[in-house]
Amino acid sequence: MKLTAIWLYSDMAICASAFICPADRVSRKAGEGWGGLSMANKKTILAVDDSSQSLEMIHSALGKEFSVRLAKSASLALSALERAKADLILLDIEMPGITGFDTMGLLEKNPALAGIPVIFVTSRATEAFVVEAARRGAKDYIVKPYD
Repeated sequence: MKLTAIWLYSDMAICASAFICPADRVSRKAGEGWGGLSMANKKTILAVDDSSQSLEMIHSALGKEFSVRLAKSASLALSALERAKADLILLDIEMPGITGFDTMGLLEKNPALAGIPVIFVTSRATEAFVVEAARRGAKDYIVKPYD
């Protein structure tokens, strides 16, 4: 059985396979994306993960409803955000070089990027990581693996 999750941030609903959520919170009309978003005006999600497999899964799950941009490192993500802002960032915590937690701090220091919602996507399900993610301002926390 395939499960679906929907995260709501203002006018943006994010739908990904393998997570459970109350689907009745978002209405979908013919020809529209989730939350009544026109497919011509897709919101942009920046997925940041050092795992190509994770990035491919995110793109596969969200690419039909959203414009999904991919970055294999925090440095590449920060460079991409200088060129074009995202509406949401899906951010791995454990990456070589700049970690997800460090990236979150860099985003908060930049007024142009500070308001972008961040959802951490990580294999670390420890209470300490979840608490730290919340302390850093993450909107949610998704634990890998997912299918």
